[in-house]
Amino acid sequence: MTTLTLTFTGHPNQARQALGGLLQRFRSAYFVERGSNEYAVTADDATAAELARQPLWSARGVQAQR
Repeated sequence: MTTLTLTFTGHPNQARQALGGLLQRFRSAYFVERGSNEYAVTADDATAAELARQPLWSARGVQAQR
């Protein structure tokens, strides 16, 4: 499993809608809200890599968990 922080980089008013899209597309990922546009996400390695490549989102702090 991998944990990363995703930050929405688009217009702040669109953050919730964008999160909804991620929740629908990546159902196996576990999201925890850290702020209005920042989320901690835990997912399998392949899903985390795909999440890190999403437009309008920046990813940091990718950590593999054993």
